[in-house]
Amino acid sequence: MKFFLYDETMMNTKAKITTEKLSAMSDIVSQKAQYITAAGAATPNQITIAAGVLIAVGSSVFKTVLTNLTTANLDTGSGFEMGTDYYIYCCDPTNGSDTVDRDEVFVISKNSTYPSGYTADNSRKIGGFHYGKCRYVNALGNPINSSGAENGSGWQGNVYNGIIPNSVWTTKHRPKCDDPSGMVYLGNGLWGDIYLSSDNGSQGLQSKYNANPITGTEGLNWYIANEKARRVGKRLPTYAEFCQAAAGSPEGQDGNNTYAWSATGNTGRQKTGYVANAISALNIRDLVGNVWKWLDEFCLDPTTSTWNWYDVLGAGYGDAYIPSNTALRALIGGGSWSGGVHDGSRAVNANRYPWHVGGSIGVWCVCDAQ
Repeated sequence: MKFFLYDETMMNTKAKITTEKLSAMSDIVSQKAQYITAAGAATPNQITIAAGVLIAVGSSVFKTVLTNLTTANLDTGSGFEMGTDYYIYCCDPTNGSDTVDRDEVFVISKNSTYPSGYTADNSRKIGGFHYGKCRYVNALGNPINSSGAENGSGWQGNVYNGIIPNSVWTTKHRPKCDDPSGMVYLGNGLWGDIYLSSDNGSQGLQSKYNANPITGTEGLNWYIANEKARRVGKRLPTYAEFCQAAAGSPEGQDGNNTYAWSATGNTGRQKTGYVANAISALNIRDLVGNVWKWLDEFCLDPTTSTWNWYDVLGAGYGDAYIPSNTALRALIGGGSWSGGVHDGSRAVNANRYPWHVGGSIGVWCVCDAQ
């Protein structure tokens, strides 16, 4: 509903100036940060906006009632598309009028600036979500099969298409990076990309469906992965963070790619999100198989003992004082395209030095919460 109207006598209750109204004149005021939520598996194409949220749109201020949004609220098209980011807008149908009393209009759009039929002046982006594959889980967040049994027979293939519940973000519940698109909330103040990182065309990384995951084929090593992640406000995960995010992803198999891109006969990487069942309990794709993922942890090769300065870090970057010229190792996680049953949510490899450029090693990024 419209929250403020012009009335010189202030007889209309909507014309009375209050602290609540003043606080909303240029902001969004909400009782909780997650004022937009997804319904989940029961109604996978629905999101809900909480009641009592004050939203300033230009010179107008609105106060929400509990509102459910579906594909009927799209500005264009009749259905949500797989692997697509959507943005939620609160729009002012009065176009800033002081005297016209009309309710706000909520619009869902693929446009990241403003929805069709509105402008930047009479609409305000209040959140968004990603539409993709989701894993069925129980109240504890653990995978279940079609009968509801935790890790019961067939749980690996029990996935559905829908609004990814933990991808829903708001202006107050989101990652620190500039663009929250293609990310999910992992809990404990951490967000993670839904897809393996691909090249964004601007010397950075992106989380995008159906893209080639960036690897050493494009010159990637640990240092470059770290730099590219920084450019988009993200970072590499620790092994603990990786294991938390990958939990619930099925183990790879030697003879097929049913649950991960992992068959021993594979000869190269696959597009992000290609295997429908390669998804974790937190709805992250390809953390098992496809390509190894650089992690933000190191170890030393214990079998070497000739400590010295080694010029292995690249021209102009100094030297490493280590027991051999390959003793410093950066962990990689999850497995790669032909690892078979070796690929898994806790799989780790400690045999790659950070300056190594390998075609089977890519990157997956995380970001702290705002």
